[in-house]
Amino acid sequence: MSNVYNKLETVYIHPSQFPDQILKDYFASFAQRQINHKFHYESIKQSQKWLNVHNAYSPIQQNHDHMLAYTDCYEQALNIINDRHLDLISLGCGNGEKEAELLAKINNPNQICCYYPIDVSCSLSITAAQKARQQQAGLNIKPIVCDLLYADDLLSLIPHQGERRLLIFFGMIPNFAPSQILPILSSYLEPEDLLLFSANLAPGDNYEQGIKKILPQYDNELTKDWLKTILLDAGIKNNDGHIYSAIASDSNEPLFKKVIMNFELAKSAKLIIGKEAINWQPGETVQLFYSYRYTTSLITDLLQQYSIHVIQAWESRDQEEGVYLCKKTDISS
Repeated sequence: MSNVYNKLETVYIHPSQFPDQILKDYFASFAQRQINHKFHYESIKQSQKWLNVHNAYSPIQQNHDHMLAYTDCYEQALNIINDRHLDLISLGCGNGEKEAELLAKINNPNQICCYYPIDVSCSLSITAAQKARQQQAGLNIKPIVCDLLYADDLLSLIPHQGERRLLIFFGMIPNFAPSQILPILSSYLEPEDLLLFSANLAPGDNYEQGIKKILPQYDNELTKDWLKTILLDAGIKNNDGHIYSAIASDSNEPLFKKVIMNFELAKSAKLIIGKEAINWQPGETVQLFYSYRYTTSLITDLLQQYSIHVIQAWESRDQEEGVYLCKKTDISS
């Protein structure tokens, strides 16, 4: 019987991803005409389409120099940890590619007490777990499916097993309003924790021009095909409207700009979500996606507002990727 269970993957589901909460968030996405990002990763089909976009347009896939910034960050973090036993907690693990690179640099496989690949997508959290096992067979791994915006209790549910915790927050900050996610991230951190954090940057000296430069990473057919999947699955037809990109800011985050991908309706549409009907009218726009862009100075100042101190920062040579080694600010100092 034990051999049978060895073939099974145990996945932990946080209440933020229980069916009643998912349905509530799904309805709100269509009613408010602002699609919650998590619904672009829900199905295997969507996860695979996202991976296609990632492989084709992610700068780290196109330029090995980007990975060097992560490598330098890993080495510095491991030097600080100095062989002490770790709990490795990846918040938004995606396909777990970067985490697998980190695991490959840990010489002692017993140094990791437990690895938690956490993602809103069950498919991606399992993918990350499998990649980790390829690096370290026998590693204790507990995939968790969770919506971080509704999971301020998440880390209180994860018991301490190691001497230190290493938290990873890679590629997540672009897809959250900072004032929503950073209080939660800060609350997760304890004084002895280390945080590895990355952000997509606007390259060059001119912030807005830098964002315009990277716009083709979003304004392309692969990305549009991925983003419209949720609309097609809900009953919208291809000729009901079109997707366009823009650069925008909002009143809640006036210092930062973001790339947005909107769907503009060419004709009326009626959607049935559960037992509720939602009517969209011609000319209305539905926000499908957004991605904030930063600079290292903006990130450093922003994190400090939430008691997160950047110990060291690395940028790719093209200034499109920033990687940051951080810890909780010592309030007593």
